[in-house]
Amino acid sequence: MKKYTSISISLLLLGIILSCGVSENNNEIANIESAILKAIAADDSTYGIEGLDDIEDEDYSLGKSLGSDQSNLTASIAVRDSNYVWRFARRGMNAERLVTVEVETDSSAVALISHHITGTFHVKQFARVWTDLNTWERGDSVRFSEKPIDMTTIRRVAFRKRLDRAGNERWKPVAMTLLSGHSGGNLDIEAMEWAAEDSILVLTDFEDVFYSRNHPLLLSQLGVNHMNIVVRNDVEGEMEKVVGRLGYNPRIGRPDSRSRFHFNFVETLDTGDKVYSRRIAPNRLHRRHFKGYVEVVDYRTLFDHDFVVYSSATLGFIYTTRERVRP
Repeated sequence: MKKYTSISISLLLLGIILSCGVSENNNEIANIESAILKAIAADDSTYGIEGLDDIEDEDYSLGKSLGSDQSNLTASIAVRDSNYVWRFARRGMNAERLVTVEVETDSSAVALISHHITGTFHVKQFARVWTDLNTWERGDSVRFSEKPIDMTTIRRVAFRKRLDRAGNERWKPVAMTLLSGHSGGNLDIEAMEWAAEDSILVLTDFEDVFYSRNHPLLLSQLGVNHMNIVVRNDVEGEMEKVVGRLGYNPRIGRPDSRSRFHFNFVETLDTGDKVYSRRIAPNRLHRRHFKGYVEVVDYRTLFDHDFVVYSSATLGFIYTTRERVRP
């Protein structure tokens, strides 16, 4: 009888020890998750994407380019509808963020940050009334349509435990993936080619490849810079509006520190993917981190009232400037 009593007591003690170990481990994971959530909240602007706020009365038709001379990638053929004036708006834009933390060790973890972006895209069409051969005014409204925006963007951020200047341990972001997202099902950005001087970096696996916070994408201040965007559209023959924005710091909101530009169509590849390109002017601010993004919108979203969804793909990234970029 004493033998069985001893066994029971031993098992009970073992269970208590194991449960204490599990409890301590769960508490440690919870503390790590809490610390990383605080670090993300303290630097919130770095992890999201700009350019998807409410807008009113934008004229996207100015960027409707059918092609360009490949010897001069800055040239484009702008198309104006001589009969109608097109205007666009985004209203009720809302972004809900969800963060999932995967704890790897007691000093390393990866956070998956996703944003679910919703809103309504408004397409307005007016008659274009010509007063003479060169001037016109906007006439009566002809048609109006609404298209729901439903986009999810994701970015992974690698965190490591580091000592700060005071000698205290802090969780620091050390690397992150590019931010990618879609609205609708037919558009996708297959690749981004980042060309600086005589070096070319081809980016394809946006969700899994991490780029160091200390050594992100490099833009040359002295050489020639190009960005090429490879776009896939499930519907053959459809064109896209491809725009980008560079030159603003995540912590700076000054309008004069931002630049918005259109990419020009270059060619259609054998795969059916299309290449859009843009020469990027050097930024003279040395060794500064900046934020940028590329957005691709299906022209049917803009000019076809019967196309009922907002179809787009977007790509966000952090980059820095250097006087010379080594291959």
